[in-house]
Amino acid sequence: MSKRVFLAIVLSLVLVVSLAVSGQSKSITFWLMPNAPDETHIPWLEQKAAAFQAKTGVKVNIEIIGWDVAWQRITTAIATGEGADVFQVGTTWNPQFAATGGLEQLNINEFGGKDAFMKANYESTTYKGKCYGIPWFAETRALFYNKDMFAKAGVQPPKTHDELYAVAEKIVKTFGEGSAIALAGTNAHDILHNWTIILWANGGDLLTKDNKMALFNNEIGVKSMKWYVDLVRKGYASKACAEYDQNQADAAFINGNVAMCYMGPWNIAGIEQQNPGLNYGVVEPPAGSKRKASFSGGSNLVVLKASRNKAAAKEWIKFLLEKDNMVEYTKNLTHMLPAQVEVFADPYYETGVWKTFKTTLEYATAYPPLATWGDIENIVKQEFVNVLSEYVNGTYNDNTVKKHLDAAADRINEVLKKER
Repeated sequence: MSKRVFLAIVLSLVLVVSLAVSGQSKSITFWLMPNAPDETHIPWLEQKAAAFQAKTGVKVNIEIIGWDVAWQRITTAIATGEGADVFQVGTTWNPQFAATGGLEQLNINEFGGKDAFMKANYESTTYKGKCYGIPWFAETRALFYNKDMFAKAGVQPPKTHDELYAVAEKIVKTFGEGSAIALAGTNAHDILHNWTIILWANGGDLLTKDNKMALFNNEIGVKSMKWYVDLVRKGYASKACAEYDQNQADAAFINGNVAMCYMGPWNIAGIEQQNPGLNYGVVEPPAGSKRKASFSGGSNLVVLKASRNKAAAKEWIKFLLEKDNMVEYTKNLTHMLPAQVEVFADPYYETGVWKTFKTTLEYATAYPPLATWGDIENIVKQEFVNVLSEYVNGTYNDNTVKKHLDAAADRINEVLKKER
């Protein structure tokens, strides 16, 4: 028997004994979101739960909850101390829930150490320098392009913001107004994710380094938002995009109606299902005046502080993070990206579009880990919507962007005063 196998057996026995001694239950409840189609997702989860029970003696009760109700369900669980032992949270949610005091502080070294995870994803688990979650899977955004439309227009994928405008001009001349790119607009809940890609690439940021004041309403922020709005004003994107949600923007590209769209790895499943014949490619987001940039998102796994089954909950997280499980979950089910550096060693992530997403994730940026982040994001979104609404109703002018970014900054500076 090898030393590694012997140690694994010993550790499993220690877990079972510790659970019995501590009086913890031999069952835990796990909440997660519909990260993949039920017909493949549920059987996989049941299979893994059975394997975990065989290994540890701990039964995992699995419940899939929709994103539309997840925030309220988790809030209730934290308030009552009941419902779930371990659950999935979006990366932007993790610090907000940690600030309530309802999440268990975790020792990242028990899960391989912070260097075992993509930097931005680990940062999303922290609040005031302490860890309250474990990165599970990641997502980032890149530029999808229609190879057939690009070939007919005689253009190559853009590498900079200026090149994107130049490419858009030629595509519009070939295919007509609004054919170059699809954008998310006033009805998109995640519109901020798209704009920050442009802001960061131009050397801007949302907040000052100490997270005490808004910074996005400076010259760089105004320039970045005007660049985004001008994609519609110049006719590169359809005027309808000003009121799109993200799904509508994605559909315009997937249906072959436009040549470009900023999208994520999950959209590949949509292409495979809805338009498998689409001849497309994926490149890194075009660089702005300072650098290349993208948004880092995804989901983390957290433990309820009031759980009576913390040891088992932590073991379940470790089990889900095992390399083979993560490759299966991201490659075959979710079409997301692993948040663990080790998993990216799988050859799958060195091929095709996945290599592009891996490279992009390496420099992608996460939002600041603040308790008030939800309020901050909503305020920026509301004023961004106001900018686009002025374009739609015909009152947009050179001062529109600055006016609304200043309004957002004033409100956010008040919110930041409440940050504990």
